[in-house]
Amino acid sequence: MSVLASATTAIGSIASPRRRSNERVTAARRPRSHVRVNAGEGGDDQELDFVTRMVLNVFGKDALDDPEPMGLKRMTKEEWPDQWPALTDGTVAETLPTDDTPELKMVRAVCNQTQLEFQPLGLAYDADTHGWRASSFHTQLDGQGAAILVATTMDGTVFGGYNPKGWLGYGEWLDAISAFLYVYQKGPMGGLGGGNGGRPVKLAKCGGSGMAIIDEDNKGPKWGPDGLNIDLENRTARSRLGTYYDKMPGGGKTLFGGVGALTGGGGAAQLKTLRVYVALGDSELAKNYVPNMFQFGKGELEKIRENDPKPGSSDEADGGFKMPKMPWDK
Repeated sequence: MSVLASATTAIGSIASPRRRSNERVTAARRPRSHVRVNAGEGGDDQELDFVTRMVLNVFGKDALDDPEPMGLKRMTKEEWPDQWPALTDGTVAETLPTDDTPELKMVRAVCNQTQLEFQPLGLAYDADTHGWRASSFHTQLDGQGAAILVATTMDGTVFGGYNPKGWLGYGEWLDAISAFLYVYQKGPMGGLGGGNGGRPVKLAKCGGSGMAIIDEDNKGPKWGPDGLNIDLENRTARSRLGTYYDKMPGGGKTLFGGVGALTGGGGAAQLKTLRVYVALGDSELAKNYVPNMFQFGKGELEKIRENDPKPGSSDEADGGFKMPKMPWDK
């Protein structure tokens, strides 16, 4: 049966005012975002997403047996975790042997289902060392790839955010469905994480992937226009939840307690420390990645750009426009 015929049949069964049995009503109202097909004799049933379902209807089951139909490899959460929303079910990532400080262990815990989960992490920016300035932040982090920020407030609250795209300082508002914020709540006696059994609270991107990261030159990091806004020069952070990032489990509208926690008043906090970690080296997936038919092959883009003006060179002898130096230029 074709996709159009299948859709027509399904729509017709939903719209029809005549019902012969409760079974037909139930079948018509079943959510259509996933279907289940048998994986074969002795195999478990497998849930298929909408796109895979369409391929099944149009090309048949043989197309699903091909791991790379027409050179297009399917994405899985294991290989491409940042193509899915952040995992916020309370599970945490296991620590690695390289996580040799309490802070790294706390950062690692929130990295489950991210491209950093199994990667050794290195300190790329420390505000106390490199300076509480947006310019220093971008000098250290632009072009470094995915990163996770961790900061501590004056009252000891530990919080931060995950940026799967990294920073470049080009003034872009980046889409990133896997971006998230997190906080280790303080317990009744002031113990770190005591308010959630020692585990972090992760807050996923909501309302779609748009405007997840605000990447502006000469400004501190921002998750959404108001989810988390860090002013490095003044050592402050503001947070308003519910618009671009999920609210706290109890309905709180800021990462920080106190004034504005439940009213969405953009609760602010004074910062004591702030650091950003990035992966040390490339993952095995990145090293072994083979471009598909729609992407540039190895060396093709470099070949196209080989005659481009070099950074700092002038296109006119009289000192005309000069090409700016980009992070990828050597």
